[in-house]
Amino acid sequence: MATLQHLSIGGEDWFSFSGLYDQVVAKLPNPAHIVEVGCWKGRSVAHLAVAAHNTGKKIRVDAVDTWLGSEEHKDDECLGNDGLYRTFLENISTIRHLIQIVRLPSTVAAATYPDRSLDFVFLDAAHDYESVKADIAAWLPKIKTGGILAGHDYMCGWPGVDRAVAEAFNAVTFQDNSWMVILT
Repeated sequence: MATLQHLSIGGEDWFSFSGLYDQVVAKLPNPAHIVEVGCWKGRSVAHLAVAAHNTGKKIRVDAVDTWLGSEEHKDDECLGNDGLYRTFLENISTIRHLIQIVRLPSTVAAATYPDRSLDFVFLDAAHDYESVKADIAAWLPKIKTGGILAGHDYMCGWPGVDRAVAEAFNAVTFQDNSWMVILT
């Protein structure tokens, strides 16, 4: 059984939604297909992949990111010379076989998935209004009936996230600084 205990992924104290990931993964059908959009250094997608693997179900986990950072990360020293991507690969090296890497911008990546093909998509890429709005619009059609679209940084100081989510959905479930909608 894979564990995260041997992974040392620093610089991601913001990863506060492991409980949400664990709950969603436990309820996924077999087989299932899930996508994390915005993976940074890999801690959250590593947790997701290990949780999925440990269910014994056939769950594909895709990591979608450019690994170029977004506007709020423009001054981070790890971004130069493909450093963020190299850090990500190093951090997930022991569980790399559990994750499919899709190195594309969010909306471009979304276009590569058939409509109604995904069971769970978690959005945590750029946090400005236009980007979140575009991410929701791009990924929403990709979710199966009964599937989940969710995202991070809701109601915790990112007004662009809050506005885009409020405009897209009448009601959302809130947990672990994250929003979640089950598609009907």
